[in-house]
Amino acid sequence: MKSELQQMKDVASGIVKGILASTPKADVAFKRTISLQEGETKEVLVLGHVHPAYNDGYCIAVLNPGAALQEQLQPAVAYSPALLKALVVGHCEAMVQVSLVGGKAQQVGSYRARQQRLVLA
Repeated sequence: MKSELQQMKDVASGIVKGILASTPKADVAFKRTISLQEGETKEVLVLGHVHPAYNDGYCIAVLNPGAALQEQLQPAVAYSPALLKALVVGHCEAMVQVSLVGGKAQQVGSYRARQQRLVLA
C-alpha cells in the first residue's frame, strides 16, 4: 500500500496532467478539496497553477488543513518549499508540493506532522 505522501503526490500529479490535457486556456489556477480515498474522512486541499502553452505547472496537496490555512493558501502563488513548509507546520497532517515540467512530475517539497491532528467529522 502506498504511503499517504505518495498518494498525495499521485493525486497532485494527476490533477496537473489532467488539466494540461483538457484545457484550451493559456493559464489555469485551481483550488479544490477532495477525499484522499473514498469512504475516509481525510480531506486533501489541492491547489496550483497550470500553463498548457509551456506544458508545465505545479500543485500543492495538503492533508486535513485547518480552516485558516485553507484561506491563506492561494493557487496562483509560487511558494518556495521552505516558505510553504513554514506556513503549513502545525496546521495540517501532511503536505506535498509537486512541479511538472515537460510532462514529468517531481516532488519539490513535503511535510509530515509528527502527530496527526484530530479531525471532527
